[in-house]
Amino acid sequence: MTNFTALYADIILKKIVTKIRKDTSMKNKATERKLANASDGRSVRTMRHWSAAASSEFYYKEMATGYERMRDLDELTKWSEKLNQDRFKFMDKFEEVLEYYNLHYKGREAE
Repeated sequence: MTNFTALYADIILKKIVTKIRKDTSMKNKATERKLANASDGRSVRTMRHWSAAASSEFYYKEMATGYERMRDLDELTKWSEKLNQDRFKFMDKFEEVLEYYNLHYKGREAE
């Protein structure tokens, strides 16, 4: 029987990491919008401020889910030990995501 997870680990990982980067960008934009609206007491009461706050929380949760998926994929395929392979060279573009993963998720058990 073919282990498709191991066979296509690079493609799966690239999708996960790309989504994490997109979610990080969106979270940062929402946080900037929230902070810009929090400059005075009036703006904090606006719908725009609370929408930005909710978006920031949403994207943070999406990022955490992405990192958990990276950890699950790593447990199944051990991709983090194979980063020297050509099929994982794309991870050079995602250094910040990989560093955060290594600091906060690698080696920890799934919750």
